[in-house]
Amino acid sequence: MGSTDTGRAAMAARQSLRMAVGKWLGATHKQTVRVVAVHRSRSGRIVSVCVEMQGKNRSCGLFFFYHPERGWQVFPPEGARPTLSVARLAA
Repeated sequence: MGSTDTGRAAMAARQSLRMAVGKWLGATHKQTVRVVAVHRSRSGRIVSVCVEMQGKNRSCGLFFFYHPERGWQVFPPEGARPTLSVARLAA
């Protein structure tokens, strides 16, 4: 497998926002789907969106979070978490 094949496989593994919305909300042509909120990081990158689907008798909203290696998911990426070390306490 060459580097071009590896790049294509990585792109295929990442889920686009459109694919994620279709998977989770099952939108059809009779329903309206729209992005109602966009949240950005301090650097300006989009990190999450709220998508709302409106049908005849109901509406449903869902948050999607961007993962650089996997695309759009319904759970936030693992981030650096605060830690406490014994060395700090001993000082």
